[in-house]
Amino acid sequence: MYHSKLDDHGSSDGDSDEGGDDYEPRSQPLDPCYRCKNRVYPVERIDLGVLFHRRCFRCRTCGLQLTLRTFQWDQENEPDVYCRVHAPKLVGSLDHDAVGIKSALNAPKWGTAPNEQIRGSVYNPGWQYDANALEFAHQRGLSNQKKQRTSFGTYKDFEEYGIFDAQTELERQQKQEEDLLYKHFLEEREKRIHRLESELETEKDKSVQELIAGFEHLKNLKDKSSLEKETKKLEMLFRRKKEERLKRLIERLTSEEKDRVTQMIQKHCQEMLDMIADRITVKEATTESDACDKESETAVSAQTKTPSISPPEFKRCQLFKSPEVFENIDKHVFEVAKKDYNKFTALVKDLIVYCETDLEKARAIFRWITVKDLNQLEVDEGVNPESPLGLLRGIKYGTESYHDLFKRLCSYAGLFCEVIQGYSKGAGYKPGMRIEGNKFRNSWTAVFVDGSWYFANCNWGARHVKGQTANRGQDANKFFYKCDEFYFITDPEDHIYQHYPDDPKWQLLECPITLTEFITLPVVKSPFFNYGLRFAVHYDCIQYTQNGVVVLQLKIPSLLGFGYTFDAKDKSLSSSRLEGRVMLRIVNHNAIFTVAPPKAGRYFFSIYAKDDWASDSLQCACVFRIKCVEKRDAIKSPYPKVPFFGPTPAMSQYELLPETHIDPLIMYSHDDVVCRFKLQKMDIHLFYTFKYHGPWENDISDFQRFIFVKSRERDSITYQIRCPLQGKYVFSILGSKIDSANGNPEENKNGNHDCLFRYLLECRQPARDKRPLPRACHRWLNSTLLEPSIGDIPADKSVTFRVRAPQAADVAMLLGDSWFHFKEIADSIWEGTVYTGTSSGKAKLYAKLDKKKSRFSPLLEFQIRLGQGENYSK
Repeated sequence: MYHSKLDDHGSSDGDSDEGGDDYEPRSQPLDPCYRCKNRVYPVERIDLGVLFHRRCFRCRTCGLQLTLRTFQWDQENEPDVYCRVHAPKLVGSLDHDAVGIKSALNAPKWGTAPNEQIRGSVYNPGWQYDANALEFAHQRGLSNQKKQRTSFGTYKDFEEYGIFDAQTELERQQKQEEDLLYKHFLEEREKRIHRLESELETEKDKSVQELIAGFEHLKNLKDKSSLEKETKKLEMLFRRKKEERLKRLIERLTSEEKDRVTQMIQKHCQEMLDMIADRITVKEATTESDACDKESETAVSAQTKTPSISPPEFKRCQLFKSPEVFENIDKHVFEVAKKDYNKFTALVKDLIVYCETDLEKARAIFRWITVKDLNQLEVDEGVNPESPLGLLRGIKYGTESYHDLFKRLCSYAGLFCEVIQGYSKGAGYKPGMRIEGNKFRNSWTAVFVDGSWYFANCNWGARHVKGQTANRGQDANKFFYKCDEFYFITDPEDHIYQHYPDDPKWQLLECPITLTEFITLPVVKSPFFNYGLRFAVHYDCIQYTQNGVVVLQLKIPSLLGFGYTFDAKDKSLSSSRLEGRVMLRIVNHNAIFTVAPPKAGRYFFSIYAKDDWASDSLQCACVFRIKCVEKRDAIKSPYPKVPFFGPTPAMSQYELLPETHIDPLIMYSHDDVVCRFKLQKMDIHLFYTFKYHGPWENDISDFQRFIFVKSRERDSITYQIRCPLQGKYVFSILGSKIDSANGNPEENKNGNHDCLFRYLLECRQPARDKRPLPRACHRWLNSTLLEPSIGDIPADKSVTFRVRAPQAADVAMLLGDSWFHFKEIADSIWEGTVYTGTSSGKAKLYAKLDKKKSRFSPLLEFQIRLGQGENYSK
C-alpha cells in the first residue's frame, strides 16, 4: 500500500535512543514520538497523552494508518495502538465511547515503551499478517452477526417469501418504463438528426446561391467548369461538416441518454431492494406478534437504507483464501452462461441457486459478466425487448456499462451496489502524467458483503488476453476473455494504486490520500497483486538516479519469471545504447532491479512477470519514469546481456542451495572469492561457465581456467573464483542428472544443461596473482589440493605435487606418455615430484578409487607452459 513504509523523522535535537530501563529523561529529545523516539513538531503531532507523528500513528501488528476515530489502545498488555482487526480484547476506542481517550491519557509516558523497540529511527514491524489469527478474527466477527448468512436471504428464503414472483411482476413494470425511455431516445435521435440535416441543407443551399451570385456578378457564367468545381468543393465541405456535427450530436445524445439510464437504473435498483424488504416484512408480520412486527419493520427499513461508507472490516484474504474456494459456484455460472435469458429475474434466480452468502452471490454475478463476451452481441435498433439480446441492449447502445449491469443484477440478488465515479490510471496513462478534466475519467463499483463495502470491477475484470486457449488448435493465438481475479473484492490499499474516486470516502481508506499523492504513486497493474508482489519500500512514480543508477526492490512470495523494457523519451537514442542498461538479481524473496541510463534524460521502465517459466507470455506488473540527472562521468557502463542473476527454478529441483554468497552480485577486489553450495543429491553432475564481459580487450582464450572446484564433498561443493582483469564477469553453475543406466550426465530437451545459479562479479581491482587455476574433473570428490595452487606449470622444472585424497588407493600423474606415481606420506596425503619436460602440454592427476579394479579416474588437470620463469623445484 502507499503507506506501507514509515518515514524516518530525523531530529536535530539528538539521536534515537534504543535503551529501556536505564533511560534518563533529560537525555531524550523534546516532545518525542512514542514510536520512533524523534521529536514531534506541532504540524505533525497526534496527542493521546503520548505523542505520535501522523505517519507513525499505525497499527502495531499490520502497519495500517490510523486516525483518532479508528485507533484502538491496548492498556493491558504492551501499551500501543492497533487497528480494529488486530486490537486485543480489552481496549478502548473513540468509535464507541470515551474509554479510548481515557486509556490514551493514562498511557505510560516516555521510557516505558513497548518491548518491540524501533531501530534506526524507523519503525518496521514487518507488515506481515498472521493468516491464522486473521481467519480466527474474521470467524469471530461473523459469529457476532447472529450467524446471518446474507443481508436479504438465500435462494430458499426468496422462494419462501415469494420474492421471485414479486420480482417478475416488478421487472415487467420496470421493463415497460425502460422500453418507453428507449423509444423516446430513438424518437429524440431521429428528431434532432433530422433537424441537424435540415439546418445543414439550408446552409448549403444558401452557400450555393451565394456562389452562383458571385459568378454572375463577375460574369463568369461562360466558365461552367469552374462553377462545377467550386460547387463540388462546397458539397465536400458540407459533407465533412455534417459528419463532424453529427458525431458531436451523437456523443452529446449518448451522454444525455446515459445519464438518464443511470438515473433509471438507480431508481429501479432501489425499488427492487424495497420490494424484497417489503416481502420479508409481510412474511414476518404473519408469524410474529404486533410488538415484534414493529421491531421487524424498523429493522427492515434500516436494512433497505444504503449502508454508510467506511473502510472494510476484513481484508480480502480473510473473506477467502483464494478464488479456488468458488470453484463449484464458478462451474455452475459457466453452465448458466451458455443459456439465453429474456428476464433478469430468471437469470439471477439461476445464478444464486447454490449461493449461501452475499459473497457467493456477488461472485456468481461477477463471474457471469466476466465470462460473457458482451462485445460480441449483435443488437440492432429493432430488436424485440423481450428477446435475450434485448436484456443487454444498453451495453451495445453505450447507454449502460458493465457497472450498471452489475448493479442491476446485485439488486435482484438483494445486494447493495454503488457505481463510483473518478479517475483511473488506465490505457494511455504514463507515470507522472497530470490528471484533470475529463481525461482518464472512469467508473467502477463497490458491493456490500459481510457488513462492509468492497470493490468489484467487472469491466477491468473481463480482460482481453492474447495467448493459448484450452483448445490449442487454429485459435491458439486468438484474443479471448480471461477473468482477472484482482478486480473481485479488491483491498482498498491495493485499489488506490489504480482508481481515485471523486468522493474521498470511496477510497475506503482509514486515511484518504490526495489527488497529488495518487499521481505520485507508481503505475501498478493487476498482475503485480495477482503474483503477490509488494514494494520493499514506498516508491514514487518518478525515480531519480543516484550515482548513475536507480534501484527498485520487489518482495516476491516465490520464484517468478521477470522481464522488463527500458525506453527513452528521446526517440533519437538508439535501442542499442539502451541494451544492457538493466540488471536483475534475485536475492531470497527479493527481486532487485538496477537501472543505469546511458546518459542524462527521461526514461520509462516497465517490469513484467510470469509464474510459468516455460511460457513466453509476460504480464506488465508496474511502470516507473526514471530521470537521469548525472553528468557523463557518473554514467555506469552496461551490464552483461543476461536475463537475471541468482537462482532458477531448476535449482530447487536439483536441491542446490548457496551457503556463502546468496546475493548474486559480488564485488571483487584483489583477493579470490570462495563460493560454497550445499548439496542434497549425489546423482547430479555440475558444470560451470565463466565469461568476461569487458570493457578491456585481452588475449586470454579460456576464462574457464580461472574457476577451480576447491572441494567437492558429498553434501557441498566449493568454487574458487579469480578475476585477472578489471571489468564484469558472469559465473554460471549448470547441472544435469546422471543417467542411472550408464552413469553419464543427462541432457534436457534442448540438448543443453540446466542453469541453476548465475553470479555477476564486478572486478574493480584485478587479482594480485593473475595466473590460471587447475581444472577439476568430475571424480574430484572429497579431495584437497595442497600444492601447487596454480594451473600453469613451467616446463623443464621439477615440481612437487601434494594432494589429500582419502578415497584413493593409488595416485599418479600422466605427463605425455609417462606416469609418475605418488607416495602416501600421512593422513591420505599423496606427494610426488614430477619433471615437467621441455615441451608444452597437459599434466593430468589420476587416482585409483576402487582397490578391486585397476582403473584410474582423472582428478585434476594442469597445463605445462614454456617460458615460465619461476622455480617450482622442491
